[in-house]
Amino acid sequence: MKKTFQSEDLMVVLDGISDAVVKLDGKANYVAMNKAAEDTFQRLGKDPRSMIGKSVWEMFPEVKGTLVERNILRALEDDASIKYEYYYSIDQRWYETQGYPSSPGVILVFRDITDRKAIS
Repeated sequence: MKKTFQSEDLMVVLDGISDAVVKLDGKANYVAMNKAAEDTFQRLGKDPRSMIGKSVWEMFPEVKGTLVERNILRALEDDASIKYEYYYSIDQRWYETQGYPSSPGVILVFRDITDRKAIS
């Protein structure tokens, strides 16, 4: 018999992952995030609890019109997987992001790749 994750089981698993994971709804509003995402957002001066229910564009208006917006919108509108790298000038770090459709919405997994970019 196949066992499925319950919400609390899934969050335990996601909190054990070193990559940041966020779930966005169909309007790019934050629905959930793991501990690594919370830590990243706190380092950026954001309160993770206050982000829930707010859009990416409201929390990070500087990414409007960028590769970030184009990719998130493509994931949401086309129900497509995405992958991109983005230099976030506010904290002077490179991030690699992968997105996976999760109707409605998208799950984004991102990691800091600044050290890798410095080597290449």
